Amino acid sequence: MVAQTHPDLAESFEEGMKFVANKDYIKAAELFKKIAEQGHAEAQFYLGLMCEGGQGVVKDEQQAVSWWTKAAEQGHLLAQNNLGLMYEQGLGVTQDYQKAVTWFRMAAEQGDAEAQYSLGFMYANGEGVSRSYQQAMFWLSKAAEQGDVAAQFKVAKLNLGSIYSPDNDVKQDFIEAYKWFRIAGVDGDENAKDGLEIAESYLTPSAIEEAQRRANEWIATKSNADL
Repeated sequence: MVAQTHPDLAESFEEGMKFVANKDYIKAAELFKKIAEQGHAEAQFYLGLMCEGGQGVVKDEQQAVSWWTKAAEQGHLLAQNNLGLMYEQGLGVTQDYQKAVTWFRMAAEQGDAEAQYSLGFMYANGEGVSRSYQQAMFWLSKAAEQGDVAAQFKVAKLNLGSIYSPDNDVKQDFIEAYKWFRIAGVDGDENAKDGLEIAESYLTPSAIEEAQRRANEWIATKSNADL
């Protein structure tokens, strides 16, 4: 049998996505498997999703990891992030925080907000890496700027300095803490109100006004970018 060329693989993948849209998961999985075996990263990723969720195939987390690894090694950032989650949680593989960090970092460096949050979280907790609040702040800030609510809340807490943790070496900045708590609250974080009250208790009225201005400016900019 003659191997399919890359344009043929792309056409087959699109056909497979039509099967998915029509909820014909068995045909989709069969087609994805054919082109995944020929190295099509997107098909490998979707086949991994189907194995992980048991759609069109028997649920098999180990197979999901196998296909995501193939896609991730080709630079597929969603596969990289999913692998990080699997290693972090020990799903389909032996739990391994160091491998989780490796995959999260690859996806984070490609700009994936979820991976940036996860990598920052692991730095904050010292899981798979030496604890570093500075590195946590670096990655969480990137995710926060992309609109990740959990990252926004965490960035706000890190800006509280030693109030967050006695060994937190992030420079204390109550204006920035207030700003991010407010943004996280607007974006739906139910715990942001308590943090906002803590930050506010350390600020003068003029400083609160500045924090509100920064938050409003960020929210307006983000809203315009989403239009």
